[in-house]
Amino acid sequence: MAITILPAIKADLGGLSLYGWALAAASFGAFGAIPLGGRAVDRFGPRRPLAVLLIMFCAGLVIAALAPTMLVVAAGRFIQGVAAGALYAVSLGAVAKTYPERLRPRVLALLASMWILPGLFGPPLGAAIATAFSWRWAFVAPVPVLIIAAWLVLPALPGTGTADGPALPLRWPLQLTLGAGLFLGGLTDPTPASFALCPVGIALGLPALARIIPAGSFRARRGIPAAAASAFLLSVAFFAVDGFVPLMLTSVRGLSVAAASVVVASATVAWSAGSWWQSRHAESWSTTSLVTVGAALVAIGTVGVAGGLVDLPTATAYAGWTVAGVGMGVAFPTIPLAVMGAAAEGDEAGELSSSLLMDTLGVAMGAGLGGASIALAAAAGAGLRAGLAGAFCIGLLCAVLLLPIAHRLPRRPQDRPRSQLPA
Repeated sequence: MAITILPAIKADLGGLSLYGWALAAASFGAFGAIPLGGRAVDRFGPRRPLAVLLIMFCAGLVIAALAPTMLVVAAGRFIQGVAAGALYAVSLGAVAKTYPERLRPRVLALLASMWILPGLFGPPLGAAIATAFSWRWAFVAPVPVLIIAAWLVLPALPGTGTADGPALPLRWPLQLTLGAGLFLGGLTDPTPASFALCPVGIALGLPALARIIPAGSFRARRGIPAAAASAFLLSVAFFAVDGFVPLMLTSVRGLSVAAASVVVASATVAWSAGSWWQSRHAESWSTTSLVTVGAALVAIGTVGVAGGLVDLPTATAYAGWTVAGVGMGVAFPTIPLAVMGAAAEGDEAGELSSSLLMDTLGVAMGAGLGGASIALAAAAGAGLRAGLAGAFCIGLLCAVLLLPIAHRLPRRPQDRPRSQLPA
């Protein structure tokens, strides 16, 4: 919703130089919050963290609604991102702790179907509220819904956790957030001074990330570390392409914005359909098979989208990205399900948060690297087609890299040979 009302905010408050930060602040807040949210669920149970985070999210909405400047809007969005990132870990951690393994695929499929409504109706609803009343009311509108959600959900959640669960020093999430911000900020402007931020961000972010995620994740070691690496590659593969398909359709193929937006909606619906199919085959298919199929569909879909750059019928791009959406629906929920099944009892949310963090980093890095490809091509005079081709190649490469790593994912009990099962 924020994407659609930010132009109205800029027209009212100014602050064009902070426009990008107001858009990205929520993502930066989520980086550090996801591992903290997962550890909090293991230590205290899901009820208390969920209550605190809902209050924090409402506070971020109110701060943005009352903002006198774009800088305060960005601060409110950052607080929303902290709460949303931690809520992501809390919600899936609650699934891991409260549902038996046989029901988890269907619960995640239900969650995926719930993403369709905000994705389809959130942006136009925000625009309608901003037009009819004010952009400030668009931030206030979700608050009553969150209050009702808290009233319905909190009493049903467990209120206790593992008192001696592992603690995570605040330093590493904060350092990761700063490093990621510098790296992604350096990708936004193709100048030597801007690119100099990238190695600084890497030097800060990678050591912090290594302290948060399981050892061996950078090498995709078999088990939960491979799941963290898979989550990162899958998100980069999809989001290095997703945000730029409408740009290709409008600027290269000459379609209207409305016509180009259909491809985003079709991929969203296809994602939900893929999750629905995955939930009904998760017990009969191995995690390796499901992620392999999903990654292959994303790769095939990316090739189909790239056909739009060489004057194939535009239907190829629409069909390709719908196929990629199905692939995400199959692979995306399979990775956290594999982690849930392999995590030690009492540490489910903490183990799960590493994959969720790598997923979020993958979303940001995919969009950032794709945007950098387009910016570099423009600076070199190569044109938009070349920049888009670079972005699509990044996505395709990550989808292909995921294929062998899928064989290292944690195996559920029903996937293991009898010799590996406990006596």
